[in-house]
Amino acid sequence: MSVTAEFADCLLALAARGLDDAARQSAMALVRDGLAVAALGAGEAGPTILAASALRPADGRPASLIGRSTHAAAAEAARVNGAAMHVLDFEPMWNPANHALSTTLPALLALAETAGADGPVPLGEQILTALAVGIEAQARLRLSSGQLEPGSLVFHPPGAVGPIGSAAACGLLMALDVDRFRHAIAIAASRAGGVQANIGSMTKALHCGQAAASGLESAMLAARGFTADADALGGPRGYGKAFFGDAFAPDALTRARDVLHIVQPGPAYKLYPSQYGTHFVITAALAARAAMPAGGMAARVVIHGPPMAYVDRPDPATGLAGKFSFQYTAAIALLDGTVSVASFSDARRFAPDLAALLPRIEIRPDPRRQGRFDAMTVAVDVEWDGGRARGECDGPPGIWGRPVPAERLRAKAEDCLATALGTDAAAEVLALVDGFPGLDGAGLARLMAWLQAPTRR
Repeated sequence: MSVTAEFADCLLALAARGLDDAARQSAMALVRDGLAVAALGAGEAGPTILAASALRPADGRPASLIGRSTHAAAAEAARVNGAAMHVLDFEPMWNPANHALSTTLPALLALAETAGADGPVPLGEQILTALAVGIEAQARLRLSSGQLEPGSLVFHPPGAVGPIGSAAACGLLMALDVDRFRHAIAIAASRAGGVQANIGSMTKALHCGQAAASGLESAMLAARGFTADADALGGPRGYGKAFFGDAFAPDALTRARDVLHIVQPGPAYKLYPSQYGTHFVITAALAARAAMPAGGMAARVVIHGPPMAYVDRPDPATGLAGKFSFQYTAAIALLDGTVSVASFSDARRFAPDLAALLPRIEIRPDPRRQGRFDAMTVAVDVEWDGGRARGECDGPPGIWGRPVPAERLRAKAEDCLATALGTDAAAEVLALVDGFPGLDGAGLARLMAWLQAPTRR
């Protein structure tokens, strides 16, 4: 049996087992967090441009665009909503590093809106199971890559593994037979990509939205009989060799595990809307700030961390680019004592106090420190007139093994939803997500309507 067939059959077997309570609760929490950050991110420039270009279907039912009063064809909605879910860099991180939610959930919601069917298993439970397995597929692909240190990555992970995870999830929701399910995965292998040069631009979020759309389209094509190579993943000229080279370890795709990745290690939820490595810097800088006198101004800042060239950005061109700058996020934490969505506006980026502090911040890469988020450590030294302090971080709040309290995660979702859609919509969305496993088609329609702009309701 080919690597592709073995991987597809493994995913089908996991789906057939269904979700235990731990996996179901984790999937529900992911839906809540993802919908909340998508609602807040929908108004950003990138998703707005994508929404303006989205096409309605020539026939059939359209899917909702989150945060807007408009609809689009299913794959178009997956693309726009996926970008909205990722654009703030506020969705959870995974281990190995990946953005597995925005590449999968938007595709499932668009598919369920346009083609989902109620049955013996409620539609909501079907979506949760497909989401869990789509995330599992991406985790196994990341493990098979051998590219676990950020410095070893060739492609942006959600662009490289997201289309296949989305195709698997959508194929499950469509109840594809074994042969078509294998082809959906194989088709998606040719839809992968995402160059890292675009991290820090609008296109980064498009990596995730495009992955969601490509996976959905791959499953739709397979359902109609479209075919691909029998071993598009494992063949000598296949996906594994193309993306991961000699490091590709196909046995990781089918290795037996007692629990799904959404449970162990599970997601690392974000409390700051920025690249995950910057959370270490933010945490360390906030600790150093706590030792500074009130009103004290940093004269010099030194960041000690692993060699990570892609976040060494001493002069980010925009507030958006600041999300991927160790220097910028350290400056925000030291100056403001908090990091929020507003921290990454162009107005904050070019404010006089920030512009004055950035040149005083130095990064000293330490090759003894690992860049893997599950083993990373960062220290921030701050000097001011008459004193100095050090803040350290071996893991920000929410990292694996240090879960964010459930009430804090719910508060994050409520804040995002209320800011984007209003308090009434926030309450309705949260109530519907609380009952997500039992949602039927009508319930899903109500949820998506509340997630749209108020004029739509």
